[in-house]
Amino acid sequence: MKNFNNVLTRFMITVLSLVMVLGFMAPIAVSGQSEEPITFTDMADRDITLDEPADEIVVLQPSNAEILYAIGAGDTIVGRGEYVDYPVEEVEDIPTVGTGENTNIEEIIALNPDIVITTTMGQAEDQLSQLEVAGITVIVTDASSIAEVYEAIELLGLIVGHNEEAEQVIMDMQTTFDEYTKMADESEVENASVYYEISPLEFGLWTGGKNTFMDEIGAMLNLENIFVDVEGWAEVSEEQVLERTPDYIITTTMPYDGMDPVEEILNRVGWDEVTAVKEGNVLQANSDEFTRPGPRLAEAVKTLYNFVHGE
Repeated sequence: MKNFNNVLTRFMITVLSLVMVLGFMAPIAVSGQSEEPITFTDMADRDITLDEPADEIVVLQPSNAEILYAIGAGDTIVGRGEYVDYPVEEVEDIPTVGTGENTNIEEIIALNPDIVITTTMGQAEDQLSQLEVAGITVIVTDASSIAEVYEAIELLGLIVGHNEEAEQVIMDMQTTFDEYTKMADESEVENASVYYEISPLEFGLWTGGKNTFMDEIGAMLNLENIFVDVEGWAEVSEEQVLERTPDYIITTTMPYDGMDPVEEILNRVGWDEVTAVKEGNVLQANSDEFTRPGPRLAEAVKTLYNFVHGE
């Protein structure tokens, strides 16, 4: 009998232990699943804390939208700026909220997003203030160089909880850059110069100078930017271009008013002695690939390499 009681006692203790474990484990597991707050500084030096990764986002500029899709977070976008257009089949059904001075603040507020992502030059301060007063967190990116593009990708990865995917996108870009840099080093083209035209003569010539990703992708391919002495994105004169006579011209202008951008450059009065014009080395590049600070800069490097190095 005594042995029976000992066995019974041990059995009851075991049952009670299981009850306690089952009773208390569930709350512990739930508590462990809660997200830690995310604290960071955006690219406008604004300190921000999110309670958890964002899953409803209004993105106002194309580059940030392309980054979100590249890191597998495109499904977080609930509203988009007017020029957010890639990937086409993914964004076409997302509501547009305007861009710049035409941004519809009321419509953004009605969408009730967790955050709004914009760029330094994308929106006016009063627009951002209206959103913040409405309780919407605004996050700003600002990428001119490739290093800053990587920073923007990492930032957006953090915001949506896709850190590993963001790192993979960066690694893929770096791999492409390294590959085409090596190929360019082995090419027979040497000491060539390039002029990047991001605004046509009719509207005033603008280009990408030093400390821009446009300059950097050319440097990877051993191309000397004729405006490497100019800082950032800048307006230049026609006389400066003629004087520096580039070997290659890359225009990101899209056809307008029936005008082909390449033909327009080739037929400019006084440009016939420019080396690139004489030799027909003028390329109309995909504007989105060459001017958006995002993952498709890797495609821009490929395009530029094929044009200059003939493959």
